[in-house]
Amino acid sequence: MTLVPPFRADCELLALIAAVKAVSRKTECMLAEVIGHEQFGPNADIAVALIRPIESVLNAHSRLTEALIPLGWAATEPHYNGEGFRPHITSTDDRHVRLGEQFLLNQIAVIEMLEQPTVRATYKLADSLTKR
Repeated sequence: MTLVPPFRADCELLALIAAVKAVSRKTECMLAEVIGHEQFGPNADIAVALIRPIESVLNAHSRLTEALIPLGWAATEPHYNGEGFRPHITSTDDRHVRLGEQFLLNQIAVIEMLEQPTVRATYKLADSLTKR
């Protein structure tokens, strides 16, 4: 699931990764539910599944962007952050999610958007949902 839409940061990759790691330590697992499907992108050609914008997901988005601002964070499209943030899962050729499908989100990944998206780091989230 996308927690922070595409952005640039005026820092070294390791500093960005450290900021995400610090946020992940304070972020609990989240239950995500698919509530619809849309097409994103400038040409409306990127299939996504919209995720119910529950408080924990919106808070994770806010904490991540707040942690990245001191690192020179600049959203590629600022109107899709903050109040305009729409949590979603980007569909792939291998996997499409169904309306009503639910997921336990238990990690945060740093993905560098090159010609092919490249995972640079992953961090587990706090395990509170499985301890209830």
